[in-house]
Amino acid sequence: MNVQPAYFSERFSIKDLELFSGIKAHTIRAWERRHGLLKPSRSNTNIRSYDMDDLRTILNTSLLLKEGMSISQVAALTEKQREEKIQAGVGARWGKSEALNALKMATVAYDEELFETTSRNYRVDHGFEALVENLYLPLLNMLGLLWQSATICPAQEHFTSNLVRQKLISAIDGLPQGINDTRPMVVLYLPENEIHELGLLYLQYRLRRDGRRTIYLGESVPVEDLVGLARQWKGALDLCSVLTMYPQAGEKIAYLNELVEHLSNPQIRFHFCGPVLQDLEAVKLPGRVSVYPDIPALIKAVNANR
Repeated sequence: MNVQPAYFSERFSIKDLELFSGIKAHTIRAWERRHGLLKPSRSNTNIRSYDMDDLRTILNTSLLLKEGMSISQVAALTEKQREEKIQAGVGARWGKSEALNALKMATVAYDEELFETTSRNYRVDHGFEALVENLYLPLLNMLGLLWQSATICPAQEHFTSNLVRQKLISAIDGLPQGINDTRPMVVLYLPENEIHELGLLYLQYRLRRDGRRTIYLGESVPVEDLVGLARQWKGALDLCSVLTMYPQAGEKIAYLNELVEHLSNPQIRFHFCGPVLQDLEAVKLPGRVSVYPDIPALIKAVNANR
């Protein structure tokens, strides 16, 4: 069952602003006090909370400071003037942090033009893989955490996820099918209840680009479906997954043991990355199961396998 936040309040803590923008909380307070940049509400216990306009302001301010403006210059502008300057200044000269903040701003504002322009310019300067690994995957990871805690609206996460999905599917569609060689077939899947598919799509892109044959099963695949596939496939298999939410705490080792037990062919190996299994010690992993710190490490191991 997919876990969803109970509601979205459209209020942010100062820690939320810090996470979104990369600006330290004490600096945000100083800007608020000295320049009147933000206008938070306060609870009966004097706890600050910020609205969507404050979030847009802090993201825009972060971008303009990296463009060379001073905080006093930024504070003197209206919000409309700040947004106009950012739209005019979007360019390939932006590095990772500037481009990532622009994508955060685009997500909050549902600004497809800013999202597309930032993506296009970063891709021209750094390439498609850098776009995904440096910008899209960190952005989506952060948005997923904020969505689960009801800090952002689910529609904002969906807005950005669907734009990224379009680009990944288009990139995969432009690649030839894998080479029919002696290497194992790679099966790409997500376990039941895991619906965060974008990391898996990027894995599909990278493996196809490297000439590997793949079978893409996608999200929420029961173990019995994997067993059925393995029964029909005569040969070695590398089963790969990018785990973002599932299996949950207390179920991780049990899930891995279930896979190894039901898919007992020694020619089947399991390769995982993503945050879910990173806390497991290697000595506790069942045989034929490997966990990697990130997608590039998984790809390197799978391509070197057999």
